[in-house]
Amino acid sequence: MKTYKLLFLPRTGLAQDILSERARATLEGLGEVVWNTMDRDYTPAELAGLLPGAEAVVTSWGSPAFTPDLLAIADSLKIVGHAAGSVKPLMPREGYDRGIVVLSAAAVIADSVAEYTLWAMLSMQRDLYPYQQLMKVERGWKSAGGNCAHELYYKKVGIVSASMVGRRVIKLLHPFGCDVMVYDPYLSEVESVALGVRRVSLEELFATGDIVSLHAPVTPETKEMIGARHFQLLRDGVLFINTARAWVVDYAAMVAELRTGRIRAVLDVFDKEPLPAGDPLRDMDNVFLTPHISGHTNESRLRLVEAVAGDMQRFFNSEPLQLAVSWERLKIMA
Repeated sequence: MKTYKLLFLPRTGLAQDILSERARATLEGLGEVVWNTMDRDYTPAELAGLLPGAEAVVTSWGSPAFTPDLLAIADSLKIVGHAAGSVKPLMPREGYDRGIVVLSAAAVIADSVAEYTLWAMLSMQRDLYPYQQLMKVERGWKSAGGNCAHELYYKKVGIVSASMVGRRVIKLLHPFGCDVMVYDPYLSEVESVALGVRRVSLEELFATGDIVSLHAPVTPETKEMIGARHFQLLRDGVLFINTARAWVVDYAAMVAELRTGRIRAVLDVFDKEPLPAGDPLRDMDNVFLTPHISGHTNESRLRLVEAVAGDMQRFFNSEPLQLAVSWERLKIMA
């Protein structure tokens, strides 16, 4: 069996979070692995010294991007697996044109974000957080008859973008019998039928949804695609969720609408991160905030390299890949 030279670029501190024993065994089963033994990222110059003869490279947060100069040195490179979030900055067009396969483990993170999104829908429909305050802080009690909570079952849910996360959220909603509407100009009628959703305009989605959840990628087309007129279309009591990027919304318009108190929101992403201490969102009772952690779980972190290593194994065994990203697909990805 032929063996290969592989480079593992993540620094040691990061590797502790994302490299499971199963992933290590899979990579070492493919051949000689050159591990990064430093608790810092390689510089481009250091990476240049390692690339000759390397056929596979595992990257993650902080790894140097493959510039044309580095690609010229990478004479044997066949596949790069990114065990992190966005893969967009990693590989220039020259690498794709050369036939280098690029893998993205973003699908693993998408699972966690989708789970968080479902949790947000369920918890905010039941409106349980005031009861936590009532019982632990105020030391009070309220009869079940006074509970004005709602169910997720059969609600109209608007999904903005049938992205990796969006599609996972749609799948998680199936048992609840929701009327799922999707706005996505790249979603075909055939795909929408297969997903069990209705394609609608952005305006209809905001005007009729009980819940609106954003999953659009950062592209030139999505810059502030959600504006004041969309927020004004939301009916009173609607839940607005953003686990995508603040890039997608007119941030000032969103804050202005939330100030009225007539809609609720769960926000994991912000215009400025970390969120400034004095940001008005911190003082709104109708807004639930988390610090950009929807994709971060211990389990998902450990699956990142596992996913990449598994696809590298498939690649060298000439089997179908699960994580490959084409140049065309990259242009509409987050």
